[in-house]
Amino acid sequence: MKLELAFKPTPIQFLKKTSKEYGFEIYVKRDDLTELVGSGNKIRKLEYLMGDAMKKGATIVFTCGGLQSNHARATAYVARKLGLKAVLFLRKGEKNLNGNLLLDFLLGAEFVEVSEEEYEDIERIFLIHKREREKKGEKVYVIPEGGSNALGALGYFGMVMELEKQIDIESLDAVVCAVGSGGTIAGISAGLTFLGYNVPVIGVNVTTKNASYFAEKVSKILADMEDLDLKTKSSSFEILDSYRGPGYAIPAEEDVQIIKEMASKEAILLDPVYTAKAFRGMLDMFKFSGKRVLFVHTGGLFGIFAQSRRFEQCFTTQ
Repeated sequence: MKLELAFKPTPIQFLKKTSKEYGFEIYVKRDDLTELVGSGNKIRKLEYLMGDAMKKGATIVFTCGGLQSNHARATAYVARKLGLKAVLFLRKGEKNLNGNLLLDFLLGAEFVEVSEEEYEDIERIFLIHKREREKKGEKVYVIPEGGSNALGALGYFGMVMELEKQIDIESLDAVVCAVGSGGTIAGISAGLTFLGYNVPVIGVNVTTKNASYFAEKVSKILADMEDLDLKTKSSSFEILDSYRGPGYAIPAEEDVQIIKEMASKEAILLDPVYTAKAFRGMLDMFKFSGKRVLFVHTGGLFGIFAQSRRFEQCFTTQ
């Protein structure tokens, strides 16, 4: 069961000024425009995951992430629209009520703070709380971090079907996206393989995990997609580690600058957690190459507001 939650198809935008400056053609798949409160890549995954939750009669959904998780916010939003309760298991940190966290609060989500150690064992934490809720008569549906499993990855498998009607995929030299939990890149790779395109898929890792971790995780998602009768065995992808910055959700100074540059030059708003790092990686990889590259903008707008202090120097030096 699939729900229709996103505004699709999202447009593709050619970045004329930036392409000229960096010496290659840059096209952006604007998945930051999939919705408003539910904006970004997560809502494509939630169309399948929440559809499955509704089919199974869930009354409450669990998911997890950082305090400013885009996925947690999108899940809280969709759950509220569908009349379900949302419980967000969020890593402990400096709890400022802004950005995604403010939206989670306004949407009536319930919060469970977990330590870094507990987060590493989140499946066990989910199970403990699930048992408690179900003793009270609730029906719990668990959504993994980022909505990244075989079912969630179908959202980006479908995005590729959409893409085929918008651009000559064969003419692309690469498709680039951020990698935070692996489901988006898995879906893109699977979709391109299914349609018979041999276009490189490059993921820019933005987390503290390394490329080998994601190579294994994405391969596992692709293997699980085989059980959905999708031919994904020959799917290929590459994960880059060089643009993680100081840490997860911590942008490097270069990331802050690229956010300011792209906003003022192209009216494209990147975010400090995912897309700024991935976009900067793409610029470095393909600068003056003359190639044709599609960048998948996975959203994250609300994260800018949570990190406004990082832009203060840019503002005061204008």
